[in-house]
Amino acid sequence: MRRAALSLILPAVLAAQPAPLDEGRLEPGWFGPAAAFQASKALGFQWLKPGLDLRRRGLRLKAWEPAAWLMGARPSKDQALQGRFERTQVSELAKGLRRGLKGAVPVSQTEGDVLVVGRVVDAVGDGGDTLTFSTASLSIDLKLVDGDTGELLGAFHTTLEAPGVDVLDIQYAAWCEKLGRFLAGTLQAPAPQPPVAAPKAAPAPQPPAFDLEGALRRIEGLKRDGLLSEEEYQAFRKRAADRAAKLPGGK
Repeated sequence: MRRAALSLILPAVLAAQPAPLDEGRLEPGWFGPAAAFQASKALGFQWLKPGLDLRRRGLRLKAWEPAAWLMGARPSKDQALQGRFERTQVSELAKGLRRGLKGAVPVSQTEGDVLVVGRVVDAVGDGGDTLTFSTASLSIDLKLVDGDTGELLGAFHTTLEAPGVDVLDIQYAAWCEKLGRFLAGTLQAPAPQPPVAAPKAAPAPQPPAFDLEGALRRIEGLKRDGLLSEEEYQAFRKRAADRAAKLPGGK
């Protein structure tokens, strides 16, 4: 009776368990509880801290951790693939990130406040038999960590598959560049500044109002002092009257 009850309960319990990610090659515990992975066509599985802004920051590539072999011990051909990959994994990652970021974020193996940590979790070599078609694969984890606080900033996992080790190298280089482009796409542009109003032009200076009465008094004075002839006196008076008539409201 008890065994029959267990046979009914056990399938329901198993169905309630979350399916392993990437067939068990993705171990969320290595990244920490913050990472909520989403499937990605370009990167495999990815998570980025909401609102992360890498402006004025730098990526420092750390030496990778030892291979985890989450799928169990592997034969020598698989370990040989991992050993070959280990020789160039950091340098190729640096090249790909630089290509994808296009200088937006500095990438270095010695400087930077955002640590980039990686590891191999599984590898399958192609066996080196050119007469038999076989597939090589490589599963990797990568995380971005704040160098000051240890906070997880980004988490990535992928399994690359290719018909041969050489093609696998090309796929890894392409994946690194895609990761760089993804990180470049998260950079937040500076908030637009309100347009600065152009300074208002100073109003054109207005000509001083013409004082007809004052001009006539000065003309009268010049005639009285004998400085103007009658003809000049009349000409100056007419000129003053004409000027006054041209002003607004003049008659």
